[in-house]
Amino acid sequence: MQPRLTPAQERIFYWIEDYIAEHGIAPVAREIESGLKYSSPAPITGHLKALKASGYITYIPRKARSIQLLRPSRQIPLLGTIAAHSLVTIFPDEEVEMLNLSVLKKLSRLSRNELSQHFALRVRGDSMEGAMIADGDVVVMRWHNDPTEIKNGTIVAARVNETTTLKYLHRQGSRITLLPANKRYQPTTIDAEHEEVEIQGVYVGSVRGLI
Repeated sequence: MQPRLTPAQERIFYWIEDYIAEHGIAPVAREIESGLKYSSPAPITGHLKALKASGYITYIPRKARSIQLLRPSRQIPLLGTIAAHSLVTIFPDEEVEMLNLSVLKKLSRLSRNELSQHFALRVRGDSMEGAMIADGDVVVMRWHNDPTEIKNGTIVAARVNETTTLKYLHRQGSRITLLPANKRYQPTTIDAEHEEVEIQGVYVGSVRGLI
Protein backbone atom coordinates (compact mmCIF):
# COMPACT_ATOMS: atom_id res chain seq x y z
CA MET A 1 0.00 0.00 0.00
CA GLN A 2 1.36 3.40 -0.99
CA PRO A 3 1.63 6.14 1.66
CA ARG A 4 -1.22 8.58 2.04
CA LEU A 5 -0.46 12.10 0.91
CA THR A 6 -0.38 15.05 3.27
CA PRO A 7 -2.90 17.82 2.48
CA ALA A 8 -0.11 19.93 0.94
CA GLN A 9 1.13 17.04 -1.20
CA GLU A 10 -2.38 16.20 -2.31
CA ARG A 11 -3.03 19.83 -3.25
CA ILE A 12 0.12 19.92 -5.39
CA PHE A 13 -0.63 16.53 -6.98
CA TYR A 14 -4.15 17.59 -7.99
CA TRP A 15 -2.87 20.94 -9.27
CA ILE A 16 -0.27 19.18 -11.46
CA GLU A 17 -2.90 16.75 -12.73
CA ASP A 18 -5.30 19.57 -13.65
CA TYR A 19 -2.48 21.55 -15.29
CA ILE A 20 -1.51 18.59 -17.48
CA ALA A 21 -5.16 18.01 -18.41
CA GLU A 22 -5.57 21.65 -19.45
CA HIS A 23 -2.23 22.29 -21.17
CA GLY A 24 -1.15 18.86 -22.36
CA ILE A 25 2.32 19.28 -20.80
CA ALA A 26 3.72 19.13 -17.28
CA PRO A 27 4.32 22.35 -15.32
CA VAL A 28 7.68 23.57 -14.09
CA ALA A 29 8.27 24.30 -10.40
CA ARG A 30 7.87 28.06 -10.87
CA GLU A 31 4.42 27.56 -12.38
CA ILE A 32 3.38 25.37 -9.46
CA GLU A 33 4.74 28.00 -7.07
CA SER A 34 2.76 30.75 -8.82
CA GLY A 35 -0.41 28.71 -9.27
CA LEU A 36 -0.57 27.70 -5.63
CA LYS A 37 0.73 31.06 -4.35
CA TYR A 38 3.85 29.80 -2.60
CA SER A 39 6.43 32.44 -1.71
CA SER A 40 9.41 30.37 -2.92
CA PRO A 41 10.08 27.18 -4.93
CA ALA A 42 11.78 25.40 -2.01
CA PRO A 43 8.59 23.85 -0.52
CA ILE A 44 7.52 22.76 -4.02
CA THR A 45 10.82 20.94 -4.52
CA GLY A 46 10.39 19.13 -1.21
CA HIS A 47 6.83 18.08 -1.97
CA LEU A 48 7.77 16.87 -5.46
CA LYS A 49 10.51 14.70 -3.96
CA ALA A 50 8.00 13.27 -1.48
CA LEU A 51 5.47 12.58 -4.25
CA LYS A 52 8.16 10.80 -6.24
CA ALA A 53 9.29 8.76 -3.25
CA SER A 54 5.67 7.78 -2.57
CA GLY A 55 5.19 6.55 -6.13
CA TYR A 56 2.66 9.18 -7.23
CA ILE A 57 4.86 10.91 -9.80
CA THR A 58 8.22 10.55 -11.50
CA TYR A 59 10.47 13.15 -13.08
CA ILE A 60 14.03 13.71 -14.28
CA PRO A 61 15.92 16.12 -11.97
CA ARG A 62 16.83 19.43 -13.59
CA LYS A 63 14.86 18.57 -16.74
CA ALA A 64 11.96 20.98 -17.36
CA ARG A 65 8.44 19.60 -17.75
CA SER A 66 9.46 16.01 -17.10
CA ILE A 67 6.85 15.27 -14.42
CA GLN A 68 4.75 12.20 -15.17
CA LEU A 69 1.79 11.00 -13.12
CA LEU A 70 1.97 7.40 -11.92
CA ARG A 71 -1.30 7.35 -9.97
CA PRO A 72 -3.79 9.62 -11.78
CA SER A 73 -6.94 10.44 -9.83
CA ARG A 74 -9.02 11.64 -12.79
CA GLN A 75 -11.14 8.53 -13.12
CA ILE A 76 -14.77 7.54 -13.60
CA PRO A 77 -16.55 4.41 -12.31
CA LEU A 78 -16.96 1.37 -14.58
CA LEU A 79 -20.35 0.25 -13.29
CA GLY A 80 -20.88 -3.04 -15.09
CA THR A 81 -22.00 -4.51 -18.41
CA ILE A 82 -24.69 -3.23 -20.76
CA ALA A 83 -26.15 -5.24 -23.66
CA ALA A 84 -26.22 -3.64 -27.08
CA HIS A 85 -28.54 -6.29 -28.56
CA SER A 86 -31.08 -6.89 -25.80
CA LEU A 87 -32.20 -5.79 -22.38
CA VAL A 88 -30.08 -6.92 -19.42
CA THR A 89 -29.58 -5.90 -15.82
CA ILE A 90 -26.54 -3.71 -15.07
CA PHE A 91 -24.98 -2.16 -11.99
CA PRO A 92 -24.17 -5.41 -10.11
CA ASP A 93 -23.60 -5.34 -6.36
CA GLU A 94 -19.82 -5.68 -6.46
CA GLU A 95 -16.74 -3.55 -6.03
CA VAL A 96 -16.67 -0.76 -8.62
CA GLU A 97 -13.71 -0.65 -11.02
CA MET A 98 -12.35 2.77 -12.00
CA LEU A 99 -11.50 3.84 -15.57
CA ASN A 100 -8.43 6.03 -16.02
CA LEU A 101 -9.31 8.97 -18.28
CA SER A 102 -5.96 8.84 -20.05
CA VAL A 103 -7.66 6.33 -22.36
CA LEU A 104 -10.28 8.90 -23.46
CA LYS A 105 -8.71 12.25 -24.29
CA LYS A 106 -12.00 14.08 -24.87
CA LEU A 107 -12.71 13.92 -21.12
CA SER A 108 -9.23 14.84 -19.98
CA ARG A 109 -9.97 18.57 -19.70
CA LEU A 110 -13.19 18.31 -17.73
CA SER A 111 -13.28 19.67 -14.21
CA ARG A 112 -13.58 17.27 -11.28
CA ASN A 113 -17.21 18.33 -10.83
CA GLU A 114 -17.94 17.60 -14.51
CA LEU A 115 -16.22 14.21 -14.26
CA SER A 116 -18.56 13.26 -11.41
CA GLN A 117 -21.41 13.33 -13.96
CA HIS A 118 -19.87 10.53 -16.04
CA PHE A 119 -19.66 6.74 -15.77
CA ALA A 120 -18.58 3.83 -17.95
CA LEU A 121 -20.12 0.51 -19.01
CA ARG A 122 -18.72 -2.51 -20.83
CA VAL A 123 -20.69 -3.41 -23.98
CA ARG A 124 -21.96 -6.91 -24.69
CA GLY A 125 -23.30 -7.62 -28.18
CA ASP A 126 -22.99 -6.17 -31.69
CA SER A 127 -26.25 -4.35 -32.35
CA MET A 128 -24.51 -0.94 -32.17
CA GLU A 129 -21.65 -1.82 -34.51
CA GLY A 130 -23.01 0.62 -37.10
CA ALA A 131 -22.25 3.36 -34.57
CA MET A 132 -18.67 2.04 -34.21
CA ILE A 133 -19.48 0.46 -30.84
CA ALA A 134 -18.33 -3.16 -30.82
CA ASP A 135 -18.76 -6.11 -28.50
CA GLY A 136 -16.29 -5.70 -25.63
CA ASP A 137 -15.89 -1.93 -25.98
CA VAL A 138 -16.21 0.32 -22.94
CA VAL A 139 -18.64 3.19 -23.43
CA VAL A 140 -18.48 6.42 -21.45
CA MET A 141 -21.85 7.92 -20.54
CA ARG A 142 -23.00 11.20 -18.97
CA TRP A 143 -25.75 10.91 -16.38
CA HIS A 144 -29.08 12.10 -17.81
CA ASN A 145 -32.57 11.03 -16.80
CA ASP A 146 -35.02 13.22 -18.76
CA PRO A 147 -35.83 11.89 -22.26
CA THR A 148 -37.71 15.10 -23.11
CA GLU A 149 -34.39 16.99 -23.04
CA ILE A 150 -32.54 14.54 -25.31
CA LYS A 151 -32.51 14.95 -29.07
CA ASN A 152 -33.82 12.11 -31.22
CA GLY A 153 -30.92 10.09 -32.59
CA THR A 154 -28.86 10.31 -29.40
CA ILE A 155 -27.31 7.07 -28.13
CA VAL A 156 -28.54 6.38 -24.60
CA ALA A 157 -28.46 3.83 -21.83
CA ALA A 158 -32.18 3.22 -21.32
CA ARG A 159 -33.64 1.32 -18.39
CA VAL A 160 -36.93 -0.44 -19.13
CA ASN A 161 -38.68 -2.41 -16.39
CA GLU A 162 -35.49 -3.00 -14.36
CA THR A 163 -33.29 -3.85 -17.37
CA THR A 164 -31.00 -1.62 -19.43
CA THR A 165 -29.85 -1.46 -23.06
CA LEU A 166 -27.68 0.76 -25.26
CA LYS A 167 -29.55 2.15 -28.27
CA TYR A 168 -30.43 5.21 -30.34
CA LEU A 169 -33.36 7.08 -28.78
CA HIS A 170 -36.37 8.25 -30.78
CA ARG A 171 -39.25 9.84 -28.91
CA GLN A 172 -42.69 10.78 -30.26
CA GLY A 173 -45.19 11.79 -27.62
CA SER A 174 -45.31 9.06 -24.98
CA ARG A 175 -43.90 6.48 -27.40
CA ILE A 176 -40.17 5.80 -27.07
CA THR A 177 -38.35 3.68 -29.64
CA LEU A 178 -34.89 2.27 -28.94
CA LEU A 179 -33.15 1.68 -32.28
CA PRO A 180 -30.14 -0.59 -32.91
CA ALA A 181 -27.34 0.28 -35.34
CA ASN A 182 -27.40 -3.16 -36.92
CA LYS A 183 -30.10 -4.30 -39.38
CA ARG A 184 -30.07 -7.81 -37.90
CA TYR A 185 -31.83 -6.51 -34.78
CA GLN A 186 -35.30 -5.10 -34.27
CA PRO A 187 -36.19 -1.83 -32.51
CA THR A 188 -37.78 -1.87 -29.07
CA THR A 189 -40.85 0.35 -28.69
CA ILE A 190 -42.22 1.39 -25.31
CA ASP A 191 -45.30 3.37 -24.35
CA ALA A 192 -44.03 5.47 -21.45
CA GLU A 193 -47.57 5.90 -20.14
CA HIS A 194 -47.83 2.17 -19.41
CA GLU A 195 -44.23 1.02 -18.95
CA GLU A 196 -41.46 2.41 -16.78
CA VAL A 197 -38.69 3.97 -18.87
CA GLU A 198 -35.63 5.71 -17.45
CA ILE A 199 -32.81 7.26 -19.46
CA GLN A 200 -29.74 6.67 -17.32
CA GLY A 201 -27.15 8.35 -19.50
CA VAL A 202 -26.19 9.69 -22.91
CA TYR A 203 -23.24 8.38 -24.92
CA VAL A 204 -20.00 10.40 -24.85
CA GLY A 205 -17.41 8.07 -26.38
CA SER A 206 -15.99 4.57 -26.41
CA VAL A 207 -12.72 2.81 -25.68
CA ARG A 208 -11.57 -0.37 -27.40
CA GLY A 209 -9.04 -2.94 -26.31
CA LEU A 210 -9.40 -2.71 -22.52
CA ILE A 211 -9.22 -6.00 -20.65
